[in-house]
Amino acid sequence: MIVLAVIVAALCACWFLQAFVVARNLGQIQDLSKLAPPSPAVWPRVSVIVPARNEAAEIGNSLRSRLSDRYPDLEIVVVDDRSSDGTSQILADFAAADSRIRAVRVDLLPDGWLGKVHALELGTREATGDWLLFSDADIEIAPGMLGRALAHCEANGFDLVALVPEFRSKSGFVDVLWAIFVRIMAIAVSPDSVRDPNSKAAVGSGGFTLVRRSAFDRTPGFEYLRLETADDMALGAMVKRAGGRCEYLNGRDAASVSIYGSVGEFFCGVEKNGGTFAGTPFPLVALVFALFGLIEYSPLLALALGLGAQITWLMWLGVATTVVATLTTGAALHRNTGLIWPALLWPIGWVLVAAAVVRSAFLVRSRGGVVWRDTFYSAADLLAAQRFKLG
Repeated sequence: MIVLAVIVAALCACWFLQAFVVARNLGQIQDLSKLAPPSPAVWPRVSVIVPARNEAAEIGNSLRSRLSDRYPDLEIVVVDDRSSDGTSQILADFAAADSRIRAVRVDLLPDGWLGKVHALELGTREATGDWLLFSDADIEIAPGMLGRALAHCEANGFDLVALVPEFRSKSGFVDVLWAIFVRIMAIAVSPDSVRDPNSKAAVGSGGFTLVRRSAFDRTPGFEYLRLETADDMALGAMVKRAGGRCEYLNGRDAASVSIYGSVGEFFCGVEKNGGTFAGTPFPLVALVFALFGLIEYSPLLALALGLGAQITWLMWLGVATTVVATLTTGAALHRNTGLIWPALLWPIGWVLVAAAVVRSAFLVRSRGGVVWRDTFYSAADLLAAQRFKLG
């Protein structure tokens, strides 16, 4: 029993390490909405590149937010990737009403490309801006924030800024599992390391990645990422490898996205990410998540074992670690969304996130690939073209 108590205590110690890393990284990241960089002498042209497939429910609000941004020299290139809902008509109406918007239609996806990456490639070819903003079709940007991000880059010599948007959901359960996601991001990404040109650490954001065109042109381009499921992260890494200086910012009150409306939508939404594990045996993925699960639930294990075996010190360690786990998760969630209460249910959030990711890895193995947006991509092809690797 003593040996088991020591093992559980060691697992609890991992939570204190997590708390330190999260506190350090949250201290390093800046909020775009709170920055006040000087305006450049001349505002360079910005091309916003938006891949869109069946986004009729969201793209109208997204485009309205971009058009109201007041940026002085703006073009918006929306790539309509084989949409079969009302997206095409919405884009036609916006383009007819505002000359800053151009719609590019894709009717056939070439072999060897993910639909989104192909859309980004086409949008980049059409873009005429000195800066490129790669941004999903469901992102809403607060007025003035594009100019603020660009001014911050110009004033500090950055070639890329990845902005993690503020996540919103109508589902309390999704808020609970999202608390785990933002904590994992706070552990995984050190903003100081992203800024350090001597570090390989890099990050991208599907919601908002602003890149200097000249820096992007030094990279192999989206042709290099044509089957990369983690295309946003791979873009950040690619720009940094090409010598670009990178920045990572928090997007609360600057840019927002309405994420999954239910846990079921979340499970479906992460299926594409199973491609990241295309070359990893499924039992290994399951084992890794089981080991992480032991760390995750170690505060509760310490409480249960301490109470059951009447080991007072272990019980109090369990109490202390539970408090640390809740505060750590709450700090990461509040920094991004302003919410706190979902962090109180972090044990539920973890099992949902772990189940979704393990399920996505299982589906890749059982199907022999990824089915995403009604298109099948084989695991062999994804693995051969994988550019971004975890760790």
